[in-house]
Amino acid sequence: MAPKWRAYVSGDDAFGFSNGVRVASFWELKQALLTLPEDVINNNVGEGKNDIAAWVESVLGDKEMAEEMRKYSHRWGMIVALERQMMRTLELPDYVARRWMRKVDRPFSFMSGEVVGSIEDLGQMLEKLSDETIAFHCERYPNDMAVWVVDIVGDYELAELLNEATSRMQMKRFVDDHLEMLKEAAE
Repeated sequence: MAPKWRAYVSGDDAFGFSNGVRVASFWELKQALLTLPEDVINNNVGEGKNDIAAWVESVLGDKEMAEEMRKYSHRWGMIVALERQMMRTLELPDYVARRWMRKVDRPFSFMSGEVVGSIEDLGQMLEKLSDETIAFHCERYPNDMAVWVVDIVGDYELAELLNEATSRMQMKRFVDDHLEMLKEAAE
């Protein structure tokens, strides 16, 4: 069975945006939220309404996800909520999860001198480091931490999320959620 976020509904049940774009899954919804013009999204989300969350609940049948999406009146909050859900439901082989959680031989060194050798260490360090230190490493594209995560740790999923993150706390949330998913997959 496909993960919930990859499951598609029939064409009649797809969500339709005002510009004619239709989405039939969590995955397509995320892509639409990333690419549609702001005014198109605002036709469905705003003061006292969130048609997208209503569709997620009534058609996709995910009340918890709908409640998360109702907390936001802008695209980026809903995208983050969807990404967190996707990470939690990703079906990852246990051996891959264990490999991504291990300590590596080549740790990452922050400009402030701190060193991390695993994704778990990175999550803990993101709690402690200053926004300025993180900003230094994020100035490049892809950012230094994302490069280390993909090249040394091997976790391309988390690297992509770190590259898209816009703040230290968003990175921390992504790492924590990703670790939760990895631990579940490793069991």
